[in-house]
Amino acid sequence: MDSSAKRKHPPSNGSNDRRIKKSKGGSAGRWQTPHHKAKLEALGSKGLEVGDMGVWTTCVKGKERQALEEMDSLCQEYGEKLYGIQQEGSAAEDEDGDDDIEASIKKEVDSMKPANKPKDTTFQPMRMELDCLLFVRMKRPVDPVKLVQEICKDARGITDKQQRRSRFINRFTPVVLTAKANETGVEEVARKVLGGHFQLAGDEGEKLTTSDSDGCSYAIRPSFRAHNTLKRDDVIKKVAALIAPRHKVNLTSPDKVILIDIFQTFCGMSVVDGEWENLKRYNLHEIYLSALKGPEDPKERAEEETV
Repeated sequence: MDSSAKRKHPPSNGSNDRRIKKSKGGSAGRWQTPHHKAKLEALGSKGLEVGDMGVWTTCVKGKERQALEEMDSLCQEYGEKLYGIQQEGSAAEDEDGDDDIEASIKKEVDSMKPANKPKDTTFQPMRMELDCLLFVRMKRPVDPVKLVQEICKDARGITDKQQRRSRFINRFTPVVLTAKANETGVEEVARKVLGGHFQLAGDEGEKLTTSDSDGCSYAIRPSFRAHNTLKRDDVIKKVAALIAPRHKVNLTSPDKVILIDIFQTFCGMSVVDGEWENLKRYNLHEIYLSALKGPEDPKERAEEETV
């Protein structure tokens, strides 16, 4: 028998014997709304950068995706409530697209044109390289401190478990500026952030414009994640040395709290009111528990891991 007859031929597709192409992933031809695409781009956006501001968020281990969705929803809601920022991809827009497919396609095509490409979103949620840790990059006019404070204050007023806005979010840490996590970066970000709340050392002759900052007390609360270069005590001493002596340290009931968050090679900072302690240090889950005055459900929080 001719050996060539035993050779196996590759599978064919039609009369032209063209090989079947394997899918390379993607949306598999499924229709995606501009809002969906914007979210996917945000999730795949580049990581943390010097100069960023936003909110660090810890969550239940293994529930990062759900917590990210909860955080995105809260940001959209409070962005509209506090700053009049319209929620992207509203239900009304989606309904219009269902009623008029042709208009939706035209809108999608127009958005692809360079001149009509949408600007970066105000809120950009990101998953980090550590379990239980998220970051939401924010842009002006949003103030991360004010946004977090309003979320936490509203959480204190719930009277029923069904009113909770999240199940998987734990603690918020707002940062208004980010720099490199080294001695120079810490001093640079501290001078810029603290200057609006305290009189800095060496500026004693200048009059403060903020009346409640005149002689207010403070506490410094640093946190470190995936970082072992800078030492906690050194960071505290460096930041404290930048503040004028008229401001006294008060670790029990300070007027203001300086939050320092160091993650890998980045250092973020913000100044919050002393109410930070009463608001459970911005731990949303703890605020809900306190408001409901009930025991924690072990089934819902069995997987929790505080970061």
